[in-house]
Amino acid sequence: MAADSTSILQQLDSQIENIFAGWNIYSTLIALVLAAYLISPLFLYTEPDVHPLLLARQSSASYVRQPKESAIFRSLETPPGYPLKSGLNVKDAGQPKWTSGRAGDLRDVWKRAVSGPVDADGKPTGGETGKVITTYGKEGVIDYSFTKLSSEINAVGQHMKAHGGNRVAIHMPNSVELLVTFFASAFYGLTPILIPQQESLDTLAGILMETKADILVAGAGSLPLKELLQKYPNLKQVIWVVERTSRHMDWNEVGEGEGGKAEIAVWHDIIDEKQAPSEFPVDAPENSPANVVMVTEDAWSAMDSYELTEFTQANFVAAIGAQTSALPRLHRLAPTDTVTPLASLAEMYPLTVTLAALFSNASLALTSVSGPKAPYSAAFQGASPTIIIANTETLSSFCKDKERTMSSSLLGQFNQWRKTKTLKAGTMPKTSSLTNTPRLIYTYDKAGASTVKLDPAELFKLKVYSGARTIYAFTDAQVAGAITQTNMLDYQSTSADFGPPLSSVEIKLRDAEGGRNSDDKALGELVVSGPAVVGGETVVHHIMTMTDRSALAYAS
Repeated sequence: MAADSTSILQQLDSQIENIFAGWNIYSTLIALVLAAYLISPLFLYTEPDVHPLLLARQSSASYVRQPKESAIFRSLETPPGYPLKSGLNVKDAGQPKWTSGRAGDLRDVWKRAVSGPVDADGKPTGGETGKVITTYGKEGVIDYSFTKLSSEINAVGQHMKAHGGNRVAIHMPNSVELLVTFFASAFYGLTPILIPQQESLDTLAGILMETKADILVAGAGSLPLKELLQKYPNLKQVIWVVERTSRHMDWNEVGEGEGGKAEIAVWHDIIDEKQAPSEFPVDAPENSPANVVMVTEDAWSAMDSYELTEFTQANFVAAIGAQTSALPRLHRLAPTDTVTPLASLAEMYPLTVTLAALFSNASLALTSVSGPKAPYSAAFQGASPTIIIANTETLSSFCKDKERTMSSSLLGQFNQWRKTKTLKAGTMPKTSSLTNTPRLIYTYDKAGASTVKLDPAELFKLKVYSGARTIYAFTDAQVAGAITQTNMLDYQSTSADFGPPLSSVEIKLRDAEGGRNSDDKALGELVVSGPAVVGGETVVHHIMTMTDRSALAYAS
């Protein structure tokens, strides 16, 4: 046995000697590559951002379904048997932490933005408050404190109230003036009418007539006033918002007969003359917030065709409250965030997310370059947003441009491959701090609209190219906020869905032509109900289905 062992050792020693005798630079490279392949997983492996089982069932279904209907699906926050989220849970100072807070209204959103973060008892913690940043082209960036904007809210609100205003049409791009007019209406009991920017004068006159607007706030010179007042002569006042470079001109003067019965006022003159305090008006009954009228942007697809929806304060706060808690706890909107809406704030979903950001004490970076044609790069002009709200058209164009750029070089192709592999493993790739990289992008699909739809491949590419997590929401003109939206930690690239319902609504599918429910499959037209829905319930006339992950999707 000893002789055999010696022979084996001698053979092994001889083989090792032969290996090292023929060793060269290529052998060294091969050995290093093999070692790196075996050792690198120990250092480079990371856990997925969320456990796959948490994405396997994204909503709660009721145990019983009615004939010709699917089960009722709810957010995991508010499963069947629990009340849907109906407000902001505002706790006034001195209120015990174990009691439930008020549902609140839009005034509470601004008050929270001004006061800054609060603790469980509703007392301000003394943390830093946010601010509003506006970009004025070549003029650069201007910062507004919430205290200064509160003074402007009071000045504009008092002016409109003193001039008999009741229903205020706001026809403005994203701007601090739009924001101030919207909250001035809330604090002084006026009805804001948010009108998306469009070119048809007949359509605008029709909206003003149908909504019975008596005050119009618009960009100076953006409308042919004489022609507008001929079509709708019932305006009591027109408030021009003048750009800083044009304030040397006298905008109060109008040609004879051009203004008609309407008075002409200039925004910056109102602010300068009033010198209003920043304290909020007393919550008197006459100042109770009125409803908010929204104009569906899909209206512009046909001449003089539009949909008006009047949302109550209860609809709004339910949607805002649901949006503040929709994100995973460690990724929620926070004072460290800066939000840039590239989509128009005259649309419900961008407005709701922006109001949720204000309530969460985030800062806003506003740019007038907004809407479906806004380029993605406009979000980074003068600001470094952590969150972007954009239309699908903007993001689709960004993906196409980025794909051409990254495919033009070997380094770009390798970088794209690396990020794709990391995402498919369930982890968001890390990006350089020197690049313009938000942490989150909101986008949305409007039911019945002819807007661009993002398929799973495009949504996956968007995460790769932007380096940001993405939320894709499904919205309807009769629902405040969104009906459903995807989980921001869901990086799947195979199936198209819109995620689970938010905690302010519940959904079910009803049998219709083209879709029938069964015990194995939920398929039919969508019925949405809850505090965020106008009238409590609405039917979205699309054949939808619930996927295996209990997420809403178009029926294929």
